[in-house]
Amino acid sequence: NTNTHTTLFKILNTYIKMAETRTPNKLYATHPKNYGKGSRQCRMTGRKGGMGLIRKYGINMKRQAFRENAIAMGWEKYS
Repeated sequence: NTNTHTTLFKILNTYIKMAETRTPNKLYATHPKNYGKGSRQCRMTGRKGGMGLIRKYGINMKRQAFRENAIAMGWEKYS
């Protein structure tokens, strides 16, 4: 009974060590992003693009940052 517990403990321990030392695919971390949504970022916050990035007229701001700074930039809300 104790022999099976120690064997099981050794297996679990080696599995945990393997999971801790596993490194992710390095291609994603080192590959430059020069195109697409991930290449553009907000000029105010620096957050990456994707949903909510306003690019029209060269604004390049996230939607939330644009709402905070629109009046200072000279934009008016009509409706």
